[in-house]
Amino acid sequence: MGELFVESEDRSSDLEILSVSVANGIYPASDSDREINPGASLVNYKVVRKGDVVYNSMRMWQGAVDSSLHDGIVSPAYVVARPVSMTASRFFARLLKRPNLLCQYQRRSQGNSKDTQVLKFEEFAEIEVSVPLFRKEQEAIGSLADALDSLITLHQREEAGSENPTSRSLLPK
Repeated sequence: MGELFVESEDRSSDLEILSVSVANGIYPASDSDREINPGASLVNYKVVRKGDVVYNSMRMWQGAVDSSLHDGIVSPAYVVARPVSMTASRFFARLLKRPNLLCQYQRRSQGNSKDTQVLKFEEFAEIEVSVPLFRKEQEAIGSLADALDSLITLHQREEAGSENPTSRSLLPK
């Protein structure tokens, strides 16, 4: 990953606060139902730019990582990884949550227990991945994955609303 990303330590307090979650990715904290309590000062908050990868260093192994669609700031506890070249952020948002990578994050995290294990950027940078060389190919893969997710979600909602939900597969047998 070190060939693809550098850790960003840019700091600011003038941008919108972003939240990072396993379920919802990166989103403006103001969109959350939860109360925002950033503490007394935002001075050390890290700057996030659209396309940056942000991860919760203590929850990376659970998939608390995404590519940001927003400019803003996050708590200093998060890691902000900035792409070093033109990369398709939606492709990486998918790639970084693959089960084989989640296992690598857990193995490389340091700490005494699951609740205190931290994946430092230096360890993240050592992980090797194969990626398409061309941005257009990355974009096509990311778009396809997003479209499939939307179809699956739509199907699940239709099944949940049906009087006789069935356990049908989206793909023919």
